[in-house]
Parts: sequence; structure tokens; C-alpha cells
Amino acid sequence: MAVSKAHIKASNKYNKENYKKIQANIKPEDYDLIDVYCKNHEISKAKFIVDACKYYIENHNE
Repeated sequence: MAVSKAHIKASNKYNKENYKKIQANIKPEDYDLIDVYCKNHEISKAKFIVDACKYYIENHNE
């Protein structure tokens, strides 16, 4: 199904207003570890990273 230019524009606007990006360069073996885990547990890498960061923050109060 083709996506219209208006739909792409609206999606881009929504994403710009509601999300921020984090970019990281990681070693291939670390990427593969995360990728396999996410596939096995049927979660996105974004959700995994956010949940892992929240867990770390909540459990490493100093």
C-alpha cells in the first residue's frame, strides 16, 4: 500500500514534536547481544534501552 506525501509529512511532524533521538556507536557483539535478546522477547530495541536505563537509574542511587 502506497503512503501519500501528506501522510509522510504528518508522521514526520508528529515524530519531531513527540520524540527525541539517541544515537550510539556500539561494538557488533554488543549489538548482536541486544538484537537477539529483543527478538527472543519480542520487544523493540528502543523499549529495551529505555527500560534498561530506567532500571539502572532506579537501582544506582548515590
